[in-house]
Amino acid sequence: MNKRLAVAVALAAAFAAIPAAQAGSIAPTFNVTVNLTSKCQVTTAPTDVAFTYTSFQGTAATASTTYGVQCTNTLPYTMALDTTATNTVAGLTYALALSAASGTGNGAAQSYTVNGTMAAGQGGTCALGSCSGTEGRTLTITY
Repeated sequence: MNKRLAVAVALAAAFAAIPAAQAGSIAPTFNVTVNLTSKCQVTTAPTDVAFTYTSFQGTAATASTTYGVQCTNTLPYTMALDTTATNTVAGLTYALALSAASGTGNGAAQSYTVNGTMAAGQGGTCALGSCSGTEGRTLTITY
């Protein structure tokens, strides 16, 4: 029995010399890179600015249309019409103006207006009882 006990003690001593497994962790680091291209877009295009006018009317006529612009957060932009000078259609002079000339993107659609005015007292050019005319305009958004 002493031999058995001696062998058991020897085996126990041998296993005691084996290092115990340890739990551990490592924490590698890495980068996240984002490449963003800023942009603006028209969310609602302007519709026609349509004046209703009777020759020699005593008050100015007005007309307007709204449009929406959506730009990347904090992105500055400008808006301009191809002309804001007086223009003539059907012999009637009109002018256009924007509600704002610039803005800063906030990620949501922002609403603006194109306002038109036509002075009172104009005769116009029309050989028929009723005439109409159309002139194309361009809105430019620069960012």
